[in-house]
Order: sequence, then structure tokens, then C-alpha cells
Amino acid sequence: MMRFHERHGTHVELSPCKTSAKRIKSFANAVVFSHRPLVFGETFLFEIEEQEKDWSGHVRCGITTHNPQTIKSVPPYLLPDMAQMGRTWVFAIKSTIQKPLGDEQLRDYGSHNFQRQEAGDKDTNPVFCGKKAREMQLRPTDVGSRIGVKVSPSGELYFFVNGIKFGPCALDVPVDKDLYVAVDVYGTTKKVQIIQCGVPTLVDLCCENIRKCVVSQADLNILPITSQLKKYIATF
Repeated sequence: MMRFHERHGTHVELSPCKTSAKRIKSFANAVVFSHRPLVFGETFLFEIEEQEKDWSGHVRCGITTHNPQTIKSVPPYLLPDMAQMGRTWVFAIKSTIQKPLGDEQLRDYGSHNFQRQEAGDKDTNPVFCGKKAREMQLRPTDVGSRIGVKVSPSGELYFFVNGIKFGPCALDVPVDKDLYVAVDVYGTTKKVQIIQCGVPTLVDLCCENIRKCVVSQADLNILPITSQLKKYIATF
């Protein structure tokens, strides 16, 4: 199961199970990381859950070889701060459906080739496109939009936006290094939720089925289980 790392920006609040990240004030200092590196062939997927319309700009995301645990100080922004640390490949997500990956990535860091068009093939995993995106045309920055990050065995960086594959957005990403996902809950993007797109654990399957049977929060509260597990079930 993928979660967010315990080290994050000062304006971020994580859910009890660390699968959602919410910016609680301002528009910055909301950088979060995956709690572990990506494994071979894995896609990190998240959904935009809340927006705050008083700001400009949107979520930024990508990968880095910097271990969050050893970073001296979590930078206030992925762009340009984290990018300027080097060994980082991040892009701003834009509201345009045809070109959802922005131009802000600094050319001096990471050997990027800036190919941000559709890759021509789609991942068959239906989880990559959420319910709202299946029912209507969503902008990449809308609530309900799902964004994924994946690195190929040959070191090519790809993005998935509501099921559509874009890239490669970077070449020669060091696949022999630990690659952490970095997300900046920036600007109008207020809250993101990790979507588990791998093989679900037995615990997740049980919690999902319990959630389907529980009608209200009051019903969940009377279950004879620990409070921590109740909080986790509530996230499904």
C-alpha cells in the first residue's frame, strides 16, 4: 500500500492513514512525498479531492532521487526549489486537456526532452480514470481528476491524466536509484488522495467491504474494532 511520507511541508495535514494530504493554509509549503520509493513497474496515482479558488496555479508532481527522510529542509515549492536541488523531474499540471503538463520544468536539471503529448497508448487499468472522468469531460485540475506517475524500465518518465498516457517527459531517469514521488498541493489544489492501483491487500479488501455495509459514521463508531481501524475504514 502506498502512503505519504511523514516528512512534508509545514502547511500540510495528512489523514490518519497517511493516504490523503490537505493544505491547511496559504498556497505554498505543501510538498509531500511517497513514503517509499517506487517499485519496478509501479504507478503512483492520486486524485484531486478539494479545490480552493482564491489562488492561481495548480498541483505539481513528479519524481526525485532525494530521500525525504534525509532532506535537510522540505522546500516550500517543487518548482523551482526542489527542481534546483537536481536529480528531480517535476512538472506543473495545467487545466488544458490537450496539454496538461506545463513548461516550467527547468532545462538545466534532469536531462528532459519536454515531450508532453499523448504517448499513443493507454494503460488498461480502469482505476486510472475515476468515476467523474468516465462520466464527463474533466479538466486535469478539476476535482475528481486522477494523475499518475510512472518510470519505465529504460528510465522514461510518463504521466497519466484521467487514463491518458503522456510522455516520455524525461529520459535517462536513473532506475538504479531509489525514486520517490513528490507532489506539491499548490495553489487552487487543496487536497489530494492516493488511489491504490496495485494489487489490494487483504486488509484493504476487508475494509472496503465493511465500508459498503456501514451506512453512517454512527454505525461505524459502534463496531467492536479499534479507533485507528475505524479511521482507516472511513477513508474508503
